[in-house]
Amino acid sequence: MIPSNACQIMLVEDDPGDAHLISSALRMSRDIIFDVIWVTHLAEAKIKLEKQLPQVLLLDLSLPDSSSIKTVEALLKEAHSIPIIVLTGHENNELALQALTLGVQDYLVKGNYDSEALIRSISYAISRNQLEQRLAETGSQLRTLINAMPDIVCFKDAEGRWLEANTFDLKLFQLENVDYRGKKDSELAEYQTFYKDAFLACEASDEATWQSGAMLRREETIPRPGTSPLIFDIVKVPLFHEDGRRKGLVVVGRDITEIRKAAERQRLATRVFETTGEAIVVSDATPRIVAVNPALLSITGFKEDEVLDKDPLKFCFGLHSKDFLRGVLTCLMTKGLWNGEMFCSRRNGEVFPVIQTISTIKDELGNITHYTAIFSDLSDIKRAQHTADRLSWSDPLTNLANRALFLKQMEQTLEQAYRDGHFANVLLIDIDRFKSINEVRGMDMGDDLLKSVAMRLEQCMKPNDLLARLDSDEFAILQKNTSSDIKNAMREAAATSERMRATLREGIILNGETFYLDICIGINLFPKSSTETAIDVLREADIALNQAKAKGEGQTVIFESALSEAIIERFQLENELRLAISLNQLKVYLQPQVNAAGQQVGAEALVRWPHEKRGMVFPNLFIPLAEASNLIIALDRWMLSEVCQLLAKLEQGNRGLRISVNISPRHFDQADFVEKVIQIMKTTGVNPAHLVLEVTESLVINDINEVAEKMSSLTALGVHFSMDDFGTGYSSLSYLKRLPIQEIKIDRSFIQDILTNASDAALVETIIAVAKHLNLRIVAEGVETKDQADFLNTLGNVVHQGYFFGRPEPVESWLKNFN
Repeated sequence: MIPSNACQIMLVEDDPGDAHLISSALRMSRDIIFDVIWVTHLAEAKIKLEKQLPQVLLLDLSLPDSSSIKTVEALLKEAHSIPIIVLTGHENNELALQALTLGVQDYLVKGNYDSEALIRSISYAISRNQLEQRLAETGSQLRTLINAMPDIVCFKDAEGRWLEANTFDLKLFQLENVDYRGKKDSELAEYQTFYKDAFLACEASDEATWQSGAMLRREETIPRPGTSPLIFDIVKVPLFHEDGRRKGLVVVGRDITEIRKAAERQRLATRVFETTGEAIVVSDATPRIVAVNPALLSITGFKEDEVLDKDPLKFCFGLHSKDFLRGVLTCLMTKGLWNGEMFCSRRNGEVFPVIQTISTIKDELGNITHYTAIFSDLSDIKRAQHTADRLSWSDPLTNLANRALFLKQMEQTLEQAYRDGHFANVLLIDIDRFKSINEVRGMDMGDDLLKSVAMRLEQCMKPNDLLARLDSDEFAILQKNTSSDIKNAMREAAATSERMRATLREGIILNGETFYLDICIGINLFPKSSTETAIDVLREADIALNQAKAKGEGQTVIFESALSEAIIERFQLENELRLAISLNQLKVYLQPQVNAAGQQVGAEALVRWPHEKRGMVFPNLFIPLAEASNLIIALDRWMLSEVCQLLAKLEQGNRGLRISVNISPRHFDQADFVEKVIQIMKTTGVNPAHLVLEVTESLVINDINEVAEKMSSLTALGVHFSMDDFGTGYSSLSYLKRLPIQEIKIDRSFIQDILTNASDAALVETIIAVAKHLNLRIVAEGVETKDQADFLNTLGNVVHQGYFFGRPEPVESWLKNFN
C-alpha cells in the first residue's frame, strides 16, 4: 500500500551523478517519502508516461535524444496535467522564461539549490497543480450551471465587449454560429440586423449602468421573428478596479413574459369579479365560502362578513331537496360543471329564482380545491315572462284561451289522439247577427254580450274541453278525447252543438234588455292522418263553418272529408299496427347472405305482420304507415330486441354469425338512440360484433357530425354499420370517409339489369372498386340468377343476398336450415 505522504517522481536525467545527487536530496525529506523513477532518455520517458503518470516530473533539458526547449515542448504533450520542474546545469534567463511561458512549474539551476529548496519546489508544484485542477473543475461546473439556466447570462469587459455568454443568451439573439467574443453590441447588430434596436438599446443601458456606478434593474422587451416579443427582467452589475477604473459588466436577465401576462389576467379577472353584474361565490372544497363579489351582496342584501366562511348550501341554496342537491354534486364530480335554475334567498328571507353555473377548480393532481358559483337574479325576467305568457295565451276580453293557445293544445291533442287511437273534435262557433247588435247597441254592449256568451258556452262543456275566443264573435271548442268510434265522436259533437244552441236561445239579459241568440257551427273530427297539423284541422273546421253560415242562421255542418273511408281505414290500420307491436304479434323473417362459395356468412332480418283478419300484411303497406308516425321507433326497437335475442341464442350454441337489421332515420335521430341500443344489447347479452345496423343515405342530410358521433359510440362497442340502398340517394365519398361504416349494400335496382344494362354494370363495378379501396364489406341485394352472381364474383369479394340463394323465411324455418 502506498503511504498517504508518498510522492512519485519521474526524473529525466542522463547524468548518473546528477541523478544520484537529486535522489539523495529527496531522501532527506522528513515529511514526504519520494518514490523516484529514473530515466535517461526522452523516448524512455514517453514510454513510461504511457503506462504510469507520476505526480511530478523533474526534467533535465540536455538529453541524449533531445535538448533545450524542445525537450519541454515534447514532454508537455505527453505529461498532460503533470507539473514539470526543469533542472538544468546552465543558467539561462531567456530559456527559463520560455519554459515558464510554455507551462513548467519551476526552473532550477543545478548547484544553486539545496535539498530543502528542491523539496519545497516540488511541494509547491503539486499544490499549484491540484489547485489548478480544482479551479478547472469548478469552472467547468460553473459553465455547465450557467448554460443550464433559462436566463440571460453575459460577461462584458470594461469597453462593453462580450467575453462570455450562456447558451440561452446566444440562442435568444441567434448568435450560436457567430464569433461573438471581443465584440460590442453595436458590432453584433451588424450580424443580426433583426435585433439591431435591441443591441443598441442594450449598449446605451450598459453605459447608463457604469455612469450610475450601481446595480441597474429594468424591464426590456426583446422582439422575436414571426411571433410575439418577450419581456425580460434585466439586472446589470458594473465592476470596478480599486482605483475606480471600469473592470467589467455582468448582465443577467429573466424571462417574465408569462408572469406579466398572468398579472394582467389577474388584474382583468379581479376587475371582472368586482364589476360584473352577476353574483359570484367562491368556496373551498369543504365547502366554505372564501370570496364573494359586490354583485352578490347587492342581489342578496347580505354583508360580506355574514357570508364568508359559511356553507353556501345553507347560506342561500338550502331551499332544495337532498335528492336535487345530490344530483348537482354528482354532476360536479363526473363532469366538473352544472348549470340550471335554482332558488336562492335574500337576507330578508325572500326567495327568488336564479340561473346558475357551478364549476369545480382542480389542482395539478386532479383534486378539487374550490367551487365557483355564478348566478343571475331571474325575478324580473320571471315576472315579465309570467305576464307575457298570460297575455300571449289568453283573450284579454273574456280571459278565455286565445288562438295561439288553442292551436298549441290542438297539436298536443293531435299527437295523443293519434297515439291512443281516439277521435277528437273541433267546433267553430259564430254568433248570428252579432255585427248588427254591435253597430246598433255599441261596442261596449257588444263586449258585455261576448263575455256573457263565453260564460254560457263554458256551461255546455265537459271538464277536459277547451273553450277559446279566436276572433271578434268567433269561438272554438276543442273536445280532446271523445271516442275511438267515429260515429260516437260525431254524436258527441252534435250533442254539444245542441246544448250550446239551447242555452243561447234562452236569452241573455244585459241592462234590462234580453238578447236571444243563435249560432252557426262548423265541426271537424280528427285525426285523419299522421301528417295532419292543427292548422289543417282548424282550416277544415272553418270551411265547415262557412258552409253553415251560407245555409242560414242556426246551422251546423260537419267537414265532409272526415267521413272518408280511406282515411278511416288508414287510421284504423295504424291503430292495429300499434296494438300488434305492443302484443308482439309481428314476426321476424330472415334472408340468408352467402359468399362466393355459397356459404352463409350472414342474414338480414325482415319484419312481417300476420294479421288475424287481414291475412299477411306486407312491409310495403305498413312500413310507410309506421314511417309517417312515431310507430317506426317502436317497430325498430321491437325488431332490434328480437334480433339480439336470436343472436344471443345462436352464440350460446356456437353458431354465431352477423345478422343485419334496418334502422329508420327517424329512429336514429332520437336523442336516446345510442342509449336504447346499448340497453337492448345488455339486456339480451348479445355479442355486439354480430350485430349489423343498416342505415340509409338519407341520414347524411342531417348533421353529419352528430351522425358520426352516434355511430362511433356504437362501433367502439363492436357494432357494425351497413349503408343500405347504396347509390340511390346521397352517395358521396366524403361521408363514406367520415362515417364509421363497415359495409355497403348495392341496391337491387342496379343488380336486376346488371347483365343487360351497361350503365348499371359500370356503376356496380365503380361501387365495388370504391368499397375495396375503403376496405368495406360489400353486399349485393336482389341476386336472382347464377349469371348475376358469377358476374359479381368477377368484380370482387361480394356477399350475395337474393332469391337465387334463399327467400325470406320465418326464424323457425331458417334455424332448421342453418348449420
